[in-house]
Amino acid sequence: MIRKIKGFHLILIIGLLINCKLEKKVDKIQKEKLSCIERLEKNLKSYEQAKRESRKEDQISSGKRIVYCSFKLKQYNRVISYGKEIINLLKGSGDLKSYSYVYYHIGLGYRYLKQNDSTYYYYTKSNEINVKLQDSLKIMERFYNIASLESEEELYLKSDSTAIQGLKYISNNPKSNNIICSIYNCLGINSRNQGNYDKAIKYYNLATETTNDSLRKIRYMGNKAVVYKYDKKYRKALDIYEKIIKNSFFKKIELKLKFKILDNYTYTKYLLGEKVDVNDFFKVQRLKDSINNYAGLITNYSYLSDYFNNQNSDKSLFYAQKMYNLSRERERPNDRIEAIDKLIKLVKGNEVRKYAIERSHLKDSIIDARRKSRNKLVKTIYNFDLLKEQKLKAEIKTEQQKSQKQLWIFTVILTILSSIVYFFYKREKNKKEKAIEVYNTETRLAKKIHDELANDVYAVMNTLQNTSITDERLLTRVEKIYAQTRDISHENSPVLTGEHFESFLKQLFLDFTNDRCKVIHKGLQEANINQLAKEKQIVVYRALQELLVNMKKYSEATLVLITFSVEKNKLSIAYQDNGIGVENLSVKNGLQNMEIRIKSVGGFITFESKQEKGFQAKFQFKK
Repeated sequence: MIRKIKGFHLILIIGLLINCKLEKKVDKIQKEKLSCIERLEKNLKSYEQAKRESRKEDQISSGKRIVYCSFKLKQYNRVISYGKEIINLLKGSGDLKSYSYVYYHIGLGYRYLKQNDSTYYYYTKSNEINVKLQDSLKIMERFYNIASLESEEELYLKSDSTAIQGLKYISNNPKSNNIICSIYNCLGINSRNQGNYDKAIKYYNLATETTNDSLRKIRYMGNKAVVYKYDKKYRKALDIYEKIIKNSFFKKIELKLKFKILDNYTYTKYLLGEKVDVNDFFKVQRLKDSINNYAGLITNYSYLSDYFNNQNSDKSLFYAQKMYNLSRERERPNDRIEAIDKLIKLVKGNEVRKYAIERSHLKDSIIDARRKSRNKLVKTIYNFDLLKEQKLKAEIKTEQQKSQKQLWIFTVILTILSSIVYFFYKREKNKKEKAIEVYNTETRLAKKIHDELANDVYAVMNTLQNTSITDERLLTRVEKIYAQTRDISHENSPVLTGEHFESFLKQLFLDFTNDRCKVIHKGLQEANINQLAKEKQIVVYRALQELLVNMKKYSEATLVLITFSVEKNKLSIAYQDNGIGVENLSVKNGLQNMEIRIKSVGGFITFESKQEKGFQAKFQFKK
């Protein structure tokens, strides 16, 4: 009884407020329409002027506004025609956002013209652009649009797949919340239409829990109540409707949804076996009629026909007939078949046969129309999938060719680099081998001079000394030759390399230090020359030996300074004496040999000398 009173009072309140709301709504719609008409006319002129003056960007800008205003004014053919013109203007522009926007609106135009195959094509084209833009919000929204389209054509599994694909693009953007809820709602509708009521409830619960919008929450709760009604769980359905009606936001929702909930509430009470006041149906009927809600009126007539079915067959027939007439007038074939099913149970005689034949023809035409529409959509989907597959194969092939080309380039580069590396390695190896060969030759010659020539000279000197008649000048010359031979042998004697090289080099300096000349060194220990490669130690020794020999022969120096330093892994050795020097220095003989030695280990040497200012040499190479 309390429920009845509350429902009655609510309907009365709604009835009193409806005229005021309707007037405000109509006024608002009229103002928006006039604004759109003015903007459309303005942009049509701007578009034509830009076209005449070949201002493509302005033409595109005006064209997009024409598309928008035309859609708002329900001029869908204009949306499509101007949209296609803009697509042609956009070619080569790289304006991907405009591409996506226009493709989507062309799809919307076809959607309202019920050409779902074309709608699918342009929605998908729009989404391909969104993917390139990495716009997760738009990608998710477009997947929802496509999933709804597939659901309408009863391609429920395909719709589920598309919807779930859209959920993969969930982001932290607050605007994505409504799209997520819409996707859950779509999945709920698919499950309900396949008879999977538990799954439908799960998705409607997700939609209700996710949304922060009160209107959406009420809509999803209403959908959930419908599922319970289909599953004959009338008590659960009624509890939801009562909860919705008690909600403080209920009086603010749009009239169409409000009247639908009130009608469903009363009808669910009837299905549950509770006492229902038929006036509740009549009041909602008047409210629906006041806003020209024809689909809602058809549902109301259906409910009234069921309500009177066991009470008054004439009234039941009357409302079944009204349902039939309105569904035929409004071209709603599915509602018309439902009305015919009611009429067949209520009429008698030839009327039954007449309605049965009509139902058969109508059902066939619905099935045929749905089959054609679905086939066209499936063909479009297939073509897109085929195109995507071909594109993927082409991309894979291109990538393979690219990889193969890169492999060839890499191979060529690697070969060239290997050749260069081998060349330098071989050159360095040859230098080292040459340096070692020179060293070995020098050592061998030194030994031979020492073992053979020096000994022979020494024997001659002994003979001359023991001879009674001796030419002193000859003896002096022979002694000089012996001394020179000994020096040559000493200069080319083996070099002690390795960890004792530093000590060996110090001994060289000591050998050239005497009362007339002092050889000092600096930084030798810090240079850590014991770690040098064998061939580099030999080069250092021979170069310094050559400099000291020249000093002893020609320089008349009293002081020699040899400085060792290491910087950035490069060893520098500077030689400096205070000898007489030369005016015009020329690199030949010993100095030239020194230069060759240093170059053999990848280094360089410089010489500097001025008369009365001594002699300087500096050489450097990598450690």
